[in-house]
Amino acid sequence: MKKVIIGILTVLIIVTVTIFYMRINETAEYKNKGNKLIEKIESYRQRYGELPDNVTELGIEEEMGEGPYYEKIDSVKYIVYFNIGFDNSFIYYSDTKKWEWTP
Repeated sequence: MKKVIIGILTVLIIVTVTIFYMRINETAEYKNKGNKLIEKIESYRQRYGELPDNVTELGIEEEMGEGPYYEKIDSVKYIVYFNIGFDNSFIYYSDTKKWEWTP
């Protein structure tokens, strides 16, 4: 009986660690892709003194899928985000300069 419990606990620990590792890796990939878009947006802002209205002004064709997507909020704020699945988003807020997961 002890061997069965130890086996089950071992499997649960391995699954938990694997899921945690995959989530960290996924987050790093999204940040990397999103930060490239943020760099282009900030370069545009420095060059023209304003935010682009959309990514086509950055010379990028918006792709369908997870993202990254750009949305101008007002003259100084914007978000860059990924749509993951049906309900989750990973969003960068330019005013706080932070990435956040949103369910």
